[in-house]
Amino acid sequence: MSVLSAGSAALLGAVGLVAPLGALAQESTRLDEISVSAEGRGPARPGAGIRAPGRANVVSVSGDPEAGGKGPVDGYVARTSTAGTKTASPIIETPQSITVIGRDRIEVQQATSASEVFQYTPGINADTYGSNSRSDSYISIRGLPANFFQDNLRLPLTRPYGGYRVDPFMVERIEVLRGPSSIIYGQGGPGGTINYVSKRPTPVPFAVLDMQAGNFQQPRVGLDFGGALNDEGTLSYRMVALGERSRLNGGNPFTGERIALAPSFAWKPDNQTSLIVFGSFLQDDTHIDSDFLPAVGTVLPNRNGRISRRLWTGDRSFDKQIRTQYAIGYEFEHRFNDAIAVRQNLRYASVGTSINTVYGVGLDRFDPDQRTLNRYAIGGRNGAAALTLDNQLQADFQLGPTKHTVLVGVDYLNQYSFDRQDFRFAGQLDLFTGIGQPIPTAVPILIRNEKQTISQVGVYFQDQIKFFDHLVLTAGVRHDSAVNDYKDLTAPDNAAIAKDSALSPRVGAVYLFDNGIAPYISYSESFSVNSGSAFTLASGGISQSGAPFAPSLGKQEEVGIRYQPPGLPILLSAAAFDITQTNVISTFAGASYAQDLRSRGYEMEALVDLGNGFRMIGSYTLQDVRVIGSPQETSEIGTRPTATPDRIGSIWGDYTFLSGDLRGLRIGAGLRYNGSSVGSISFTPIRVPEFFLVDAGISYAYENWRFSLNVRNLADRKYITACSDPTSCFYGQERKFVVGARYTW
Repeated sequence: MSVLSAGSAALLGAVGLVAPLGALAQESTRLDEISVSAEGRGPARPGAGIRAPGRANVVSVSGDPEAGGKGPVDGYVARTSTAGTKTASPIIETPQSITVIGRDRIEVQQATSASEVFQYTPGINADTYGSNSRSDSYISIRGLPANFFQDNLRLPLTRPYGGYRVDPFMVERIEVLRGPSSIIYGQGGPGGTINYVSKRPTPVPFAVLDMQAGNFQQPRVGLDFGGALNDEGTLSYRMVALGERSRLNGGNPFTGERIALAPSFAWKPDNQTSLIVFGSFLQDDTHIDSDFLPAVGTVLPNRNGRISRRLWTGDRSFDKQIRTQYAIGYEFEHRFNDAIAVRQNLRYASVGTSINTVYGVGLDRFDPDQRTLNRYAIGGRNGAAALTLDNQLQADFQLGPTKHTVLVGVDYLNQYSFDRQDFRFAGQLDLFTGIGQPIPTAVPILIRNEKQTISQVGVYFQDQIKFFDHLVLTAGVRHDSAVNDYKDLTAPDNAAIAKDSALSPRVGAVYLFDNGIAPYISYSESFSVNSGSAFTLASGGISQSGAPFAPSLGKQEEVGIRYQPPGLPILLSAAAFDITQTNVISTFAGASYAQDLRSRGYEMEALVDLGNGFRMIGSYTLQDVRVIGSPQETSEIGTRPTATPDRIGSIWGDYTFLSGDLRGLRIGAGLRYNGSSVGSISFTPIRVPEFFLVDAGISYAYENWRFSLNVRNLADRKYITACSDPTSCFYGQERKFVVGARYTW
């Protein structure tokens, strides 16, 4: 608990630092809000945040500025979220660390991928393996794997090559809940949960055309429009569409293409009933752009110098990656009265990926010149299809001096997944000329052919109790029953059905002071079923041949504090955490084995809007992640997992001219920092150096137009994001600029 003790001291210091800031904001002169009617053209994009002529902030039809925690965020500071409780709860009353990223923040930084969206978020390592087109599932939170949801329903659990992806243009907001969340979300690891919130229909007509181009976007065009389908406004629709051609990172010679569609339809016959039907489709025709490079020549000396960031280790005649995914579902809500409401959310989602990729597996040990790279080729197909259903009953009532929000729910998950891969030797490549041998014509070897069906039923209960409008207690418990049916067709004996169950509690308390300070404390647990089988364990494993891996269990202790001055768009927060997770699956040298991990540390975040055009995002995370149990690899106990930085920090600020000749002009800049990480465990540890990156942006809004320019990695720094072992190191994103033009009507 030493880190928690240090974190507690830091929290007290944070209070001393933030209180004067709140006082300054309260005492400063507040400029009048610029509110210009759209005059029948429909609203500006919800949450635009740039209060320029011809633009107006949008309030949802219900009158709630954030539509029950699912609607637009005005600027950088959200006040309501469903991520922490599945109810529309004020963030300051939730006893767990939460960050909400709205559209304004996404658009100001012109983020075009999930990793770019999270680069200014505490606790998240979004660039674990550099810029890659494989998957978003490599994102970690507090040093542990993240869980991915959309509209509070789990996205298909897929293998890394076949990850389900959500384009930032298709969402209204993205919520990050750090720490275990099984009480409301069911299966999931304790690192944290990322919840994408879809754009939703509105009866107010509007249209947005968003165009981007740059050295990687060539081009990227998005269209977002919607409105009422009848005079009463009870029927409405929305269509979001995106098309993109992009250049891949490094020296990859291919061009990636993406098309994405997200239609939605809403029926709201009255104030008590709502039905929203969602659909989505996404197809990527691209290639894997992560080059697996040896440590010698990237983070370690090579007698020939440093390996070029522009080196591509693939094969033109072999490499490809095609992903197709779609989903359809609905959200239904009916409120019987002010006290009782029922909800049912359902989605069926499917993703399938075909891959061919050639990658490096280290220097040839017989080459004394340190320039010959051995390569392997993997080909195959993987995917998943998942049906998720969540039924909820919510009761709001007052009992004596206490106000209650009780949530009772039953959810169901049924997912089928498969993974088929073949392997062959892919010849050698000269690291310093880029000349490679052709892939031999030998028949590929089938190395994996897995099929798995996971079904899960969870029952949960939660009560949010407010005492005298100051003390908020949140307590709940969940019971999960899961069946894991696993088959490995390459080894007929390697098949089994495992049945597991778990009880996952959570309890937390927040005290709301009148001046906006809100300290909190919480304890929560998690439960998740692991894919794969213990058949591949190294000799001496603890599981019988053919038995699926045991589930992962996690728990977290967290203490934190928030400061939100009444009536001001400022939210400052700090937290100290201690997480343990059992049965984290690690794979090395052909053997898969389970380990126990512990993550301890603290984090801080500042979201500030001073009302005079200046806004700021700041975050800092210090984390100590260690292997605390490893029956198969005891030498790894006490070591840090690979690709896990010891600290992460960032700061972004922008200023908008609200008057004068420069009205509508916004300038911004940011600094990102990743601490050092370890690049090997079983071998001699490799230290991956820390790195700093600078970003900048400028935009100008006039009437219905907005023009912008953003540059990431402004200095074009050459850096390694991480090494997973001596054969696998990854260059980070080179300098990227995006020129944008946006028209709203």
